[in-house]
Amino acid sequence: MFLDSSVFMAAAISASGSARQLLLLGLQREFLLSVSALVLEETERNLSRKAPQALPAFGLLHAAINLAIVEPSRTQVLRAAKVVDVKDAPIVAGAVRARATYLATYDRRHLLTKRAEIEAAFGIRTTTPDEVITITVNRVNDGES
Repeated sequence: MFLDSSVFMAAAISASGSARQLLLLGLQREFLLSVSALVLEETERNLSRKAPQALPAFGLLHAAINLAIVEPSRTQVLRAAKVVDVKDAPIVAGAVRARATYLATYDRRHLLTKRAEIEAAFGIRTTTPDEVITITVNRVNDGES
């Protein structure tokens, strides 16, 4: 599962939301969580500007969770830019590079509105953290792995 910065920000700001729950599931190794250096930089920059009090929580989460750090290739970014806005292409390309099943995001304007296109082009389901938790919990409860 690839996380974008909106999920990491929400997890750092709120201890009770689905973003934090998703990261805790990653900590318990229920999911392999992936990000790119860009996601980490963007999260830190946005928290510094919008919610500096959450920076310590971000640091703790980042240190505690075994994240796979992936870097998309230029070709992957260019392919993604044909599907989403250029500024969001590195995020989708990161999910492609990570071979993610899910791209978890709260970015309704740029990514969630393109979920059908992202899935058609790359086979990646773009969802919110609460949706992906619901999907995977139901799969486990139904006996799937």
